[in-house]
Amino acid sequence: MLALACRTDDGSAVDSSTTIDGPTAEGTGSASVGDDTSSIPGCGNGVAEAAEACDGLDLRGATCESLGHPSVGALGCTEACELDNTGCAPPGMVYVEEGTFTMGSVDISPNEEPVREVYLDRYWIDRTEVTMAAYTACVDAGACTEPTAGDECNWGVAGREDHPVSCVTWFQAEAYCGWVDGGARRLPTEAEWEKAARGTDGRTYPWGEAPAPTCSHVVMYEEALGERGCGMGSTWPVGSKPMGASPYGVLDLPGSVWEWVADWFAFSYDPTQTVNPTGPTEGTSRVVRGGSWETNGGSTFRTSDRDAWGPDVTYQGVMGFRCAGTPP
Repeated sequence: MLALACRTDDGSAVDSSTTIDGPTAEGTGSASVGDDTSSIPGCGNGVAEAAEACDGLDLRGATCESLGHPSVGALGCTEACELDNTGCAPPGMVYVEEGTFTMGSVDISPNEEPVREVYLDRYWIDRTEVTMAAYTACVDAGACTEPTAGDECNWGVAGREDHPVSCVTWFQAEAYCGWVDGGARRLPTEAEWEKAARGTDGRTYPWGEAPAPTCSHVVMYEEALGERGCGMGSTWPVGSKPMGASPYGVLDLPGSVWEWVADWFAFSYDPTQTVNPTGPTEGTSRVVRGGSWETNGGSTFRTSDRDAWGPDVTYQGVMGFRCAGTPP
């Protein structure tokens, strides 16, 4: 949270002692300035007055960018009329607010049951899948190992720097997320992935209930185009299908490449895990989500669909991932 110092009408500071641990290029911090601004007369009336940094939706024109934060996102205001920058996601990530959503479905597979309301704390998630260029930087730094090459994989193919990295194991995905941004990121939980795709209205696809998945929304195998990957026979650059965006603006959740998440797989959900669920404590397979450029089944692109593979699997050019993070 970022609490900004305020000044009175005569220009004097509200409090001369100020301590700041604010947003930097490495992340988001907090700041405290002087007395509790909740005592300011008028705080809570929705109008930012002279001694207030903000009030309700009135932010005095402040944005994440105007505060020097190296990102975009949703700047907020606390009940104490202090600016709250926890919604200013790091570059390349989006902010998902805390709250409940409906997880699971009874429509297709028992492994999506039981349907239940799940509460998640706020989090960040990558807007797109991790690219070849980003993963290569981790390999060059000695923190990641090279993915499998050949067999329709992107590794070693010229001109695919902006395509999703593919042919990675769960362990390689975990290692990358543990390295990037100074170790501040991680693989998303299965619940975080589903909420990022589904939002809070229980929608079937990230873009809503209709239309059914086609290449207008998803990098997939559409038979009418005669080739996998929407006629290209491969992945596309990340973010190529903006019409498939989720309610939070997350891209490429269905199609492109299957995405590893943190959880072990079980054939049904634990009905007692309703607050920040993390899945089973052990298992033999990890959950994957989203389908890929080789997938032609529309049901796979549903927000609730889930599958599982052994964590060492790289599987023919279709295994990728994205990272998540926890705001301070």
